[in-house]
Amino acid sequence: MSQPSHQFNTSNPSNFIADPLGPPAPHHQPPNPQTPATAPPQQPNSSENQQKQMGTVDPGLVNQTKNQIRILVDEIHKLAQTNSTVDEFLEGFTPRVANALASVGAAIWLSDAESAPLRLKHYINVPPELRRADQTAAIQHQRLLQKTRDSQQAVLVPPVSGASGENPTGNPTDHLLILQPLRIDKTTVGLIEIFQRPGAGLTTQRGYLKFVSQMGDIANEFLSNQKIRSYAAERAMWNRREQFIGIIHQSLDTQDVAYAIANEGRRFLDCDRVSVAIGRDRQCRVNAVSGLDTIERRATQVKQLSQLASLVIRTNEPLWYSGTSDSLPPQIREPLHEYVDRSHTKMLAILPLFCERSQPSDPALPKKKPVPVGALIVEQLSDSRIASELKHNIETIAPHCQSALTNATEHHQIFLLPAWKMIGQFLSLFQSGRRTKAISIVGVTAVLLIFLTYFPCTFGLGAKGSLIPAEQHEVFAKINGTMETIFVSDDGDSMVQQGQPLAQMQNSDLELAIDQINGQIAIQEAERSSNLQLQNRNDLSQFELVEVNNNIALATKTIEYLQRELEIRLEEQQLLTVKSPATGRVVNWNAKQNLMHRPVTRGQNLMTIVNPNTEWLIELEMPERRLGHLTEAMRDNQQPLKVTFALLSNPGTEYTGVVLDIDEKLDVHSDEGNTALVRVQFPNEAIDPQLLRSETRVNAKVICGTRATGFVIFHEMIETVQSKWMFLF
Repeated sequence: MSQPSHQFNTSNPSNFIADPLGPPAPHHQPPNPQTPATAPPQQPNSSENQQKQMGTVDPGLVNQTKNQIRILVDEIHKLAQTNSTVDEFLEGFTPRVANALASVGAAIWLSDAESAPLRLKHYINVPPELRRADQTAAIQHQRLLQKTRDSQQAVLVPPVSGASGENPTGNPTDHLLILQPLRIDKTTVGLIEIFQRPGAGLTTQRGYLKFVSQMGDIANEFLSNQKIRSYAAERAMWNRREQFIGIIHQSLDTQDVAYAIANEGRRFLDCDRVSVAIGRDRQCRVNAVSGLDTIERRATQVKQLSQLASLVIRTNEPLWYSGTSDSLPPQIREPLHEYVDRSHTKMLAILPLFCERSQPSDPALPKKKPVPVGALIVEQLSDSRIASELKHNIETIAPHCQSALTNATEHHQIFLLPAWKMIGQFLSLFQSGRRTKAISIVGVTAVLLIFLTYFPCTFGLGAKGSLIPAEQHEVFAKINGTMETIFVSDDGDSMVQQGQPLAQMQNSDLELAIDQINGQIAIQEAERSSNLQLQNRNDLSQFELVEVNNNIALATKTIEYLQRELEIRLEEQQLLTVKSPATGRVVNWNAKQNLMHRPVTRGQNLMTIVNPNTEWLIELEMPERRLGHLTEAMRDNQQPLKVTFALLSNPGTEYTGVVLDIDEKLDVHSDEGNTALVRVQFPNEAIDPQLLRSETRVNAKVICGTRATGFVIFHEMIETVQSKWMFLF
């Protein structure tokens, strides 16, 4: 703030600041800057008596008083240069002016508007009868203030004075009133009123008036600067508000509008969190939360907030929560407490947003129930107070949020909106200046559609597969064991005959079981021999003879059981020798390295034997979604379907073959999902024998005749539409 232009010359004792009260009494103390000074004794009205009395006043006391006044004036100057509010300035200004004049009291009267009545804003020792509006003295005093305000001139009003009549106007008090208007841009916004003791001389009273006028000029300059600052702050607020309104109206997409309101609303309101709930029929759910790109709708906190917003919308009234909910109905209070406990919200405001065009335009027609479009939710996590500025800003942006959501919701509800947009974009091509380009595009598109519809093209079904020999045998382990010896080489080119040993395994558990069985047989044979010797004795009783015969029979049966078990174990022992199931070539590479001295389980694949003179085939994995075209082509063609393929080991060369048969069972063979195996026969001599290796990967295409070019290109998309969408209609 600029320095006030009013300077006071306090070096001259005859100046009005040096003697605003008249000569003080010999024992008069300097006024306290914080409390009103005590009244000095009344002085004679004549200047001659004042001059005589000046000779009796202590010059040191006079200088002390002037210094005290200078200090108060400097404090008022410094206070006016601060960025304090109007209330803070006037709260410090009023007692300092009263102290400088050693007055009984002081008051600041302000009005909210130019024609509004004056209200007592700050005061010190104002008579009680002036503070009560129903008192006659207060009414008379109020007319005096209004008259001074209209005249815009500083005045001195003697005690108990005024015009009589139907509406008396004047000073009903016993004090000398000093009235100074407060002006902003030539508009009177208030008055400074000083209650001074009567009896001072005319020169002193003029000094009072001049001093108060100078202090009023300081206050006027402060109020003007404060008004300028308020205008600047209000302009910045309007700019932010216009920016917010422009952003939320940029899109007609409901979700985009909700996110814009949440994020920009939090920035504009300077709060902790802003959420937007969208819904109709008084049921809504939270669609956007400031600072979050996505919302987990199944989260308990989001569900509770959606439920609370729905309940508030049903009341058609906003909810303002600042820590207490005693005035709320029970159906809102309980969900509110549940949400607050979980979210730790201190202040919560939920404002329902209704469709602006839900009411009839004719005011004579009865009003309809408002149609909700959503709710604006504002939260504070650290402060439970609802600041007046925050509440004002929320209520200011709510109608704009309501308008943006209404437009987006109604736009979203247009029937076949994407189709209408496409038609509009297409028609815009035929605007003036773009017709040639549009006609060219339409012509090219028409030619392309005719080509895709009427020109045939070879229709092929792609599939992946591998080379397999028509005759191959897998060698499996028939018993558990440890591989001890392998009789074939590691080069993967060993020729073997049917029944030829390929490997030898060892099973120590089996050998131990055979030894145990042989031992048990020997024990039982010895038992039977001893009982046979006892049977030939003549001194046995009948009971003992029966017992011996039973022992012989039991030993015989046990021996027979053990011998059968031994035969089985011996057969298993023979299975430890792995033999070739057919004549052919062992194609396994590094068989010894992979199997030697390693445990082998029953059913484990050990080797593969391929007949060197076998025919090679291709086994394709045809996806389930393409089988319909394949079976239809096989039914319509008398000849086997042609297949073109290429080996991954020789991708630059294309070979041909024919479909041999199709597996009747679907199974998951790879990442293609359900597939059917299709066997393809081809001339083996067309491929280098070195490339004919088992499990060589193949990319193939089964030729299924000819179709329209558009169908060949887009048949996958057409089938997707048919399988996923068309069944709904």
